[in-house]
Amino acid sequence: MGLQVIHPGMYSTIQDFGRTGFQNVGLSPAGAMDYRALLLGNNLLGNTDHMSIEMTMQGGIFKFTEDNAFIITGGNMLAELNDTPVVNRCVYNAKAGDILTFKTAKNGYRTYLTVKGGFDLPKVQGSYSTHMKIKLGGLDGRTLIKDDFLAFNQPEIVETRRVNTHFIDKVSTIRFIPGRQYDRFKNLAASLSSTYEISNTSDRMGIRLSGEILEVKTNYDIISEPVQLGSIQVSSDGQPIILMNDRQTVGGYAKLGTVYFSDIPTLVQKGPGSEIRLVEGTLEEAIAEKKKMMKIINEVSMHAFDIRHTSQKIQNLLEKAES
Repeated sequence: MGLQVIHPGMYSTIQDFGRTGFQNVGLSPAGAMDYRALLLGNNLLGNTDHMSIEMTMQGGIFKFTEDNAFIITGGNMLAELNDTPVVNRCVYNAKAGDILTFKTAKNGYRTYLTVKGGFDLPKVQGSYSTHMKIKLGGLDGRTLIKDDFLAFNQPEIVETRRVNTHFIDKVSTIRFIPGRQYDRFKNLAASLSSTYEISNTSDRMGIRLSGEILEVKTNYDIISEPVQLGSIQVSSDGQPIILMNDRQTVGGYAKLGTVYFSDIPTLVQKGPGSEIRLVEGTLEEAIAEKKKMMKIINEVSMHAFDIRHTSQKIQNLLEKAES
């Protein structure tokens, strides 16, 4: 008994935090693009094994064949349970036969459906995450399709609770730490003062930007070296590409720098056509911002089960994060 896929949506996969420790042999991590939404949803359900269905731009339709609790985080896809609207960041209990429907994202770009106890799936190299490029993990290494069935692992009805605010950031500023080839670029002040548009060719491998050309003093090619989540490569056409979860593990293009870990969730919730500004920051600030964000998520999780203060406490904490 579990969750039946009536309609898979545009691009829906099983994701967790990704597989680590294999980039030295060419295997990139995969994992949830908005790790913050994944973490928040699983924590608020009390899951110890974090996994969710990640939906992109257009959500799916799912049927519960067994009672279980669920929560929706990330982008707002105007979800309905049996034609009744349900809101993000609120724990609900579904009954066998209930239909959960998602629509096109209204706010944000990626939405996460998490069920209590997760799904009964095998781990591949220590992770449930789907890596579509190499057909690995998740459900047979692919996107969900009509009539797929995801068996629940440990379903449970729980007390409902709600987070009254959210993490979908309206800001367009994406901060980065300058990298080893930063000095190779010229006229950066002028180039970075303009906005870049997210291309419709972006995917889980990389977010392609279109805008002011980033010129180099010599050439764009370098000896291939390791890349990481958020690396900003600049290809020979002078346009930046921000490498994401399904990226290659090494690259031969000069890199402007690396996006702050704390800004990745903001970035991945912006769809094609959205505009962003790349702003130079510092390593020290990036570390401080990551610690601040993780502290807030942990505090939200710790207080989520204290029904007396949950609503106001969580709201206050998240509003501080967004200020």
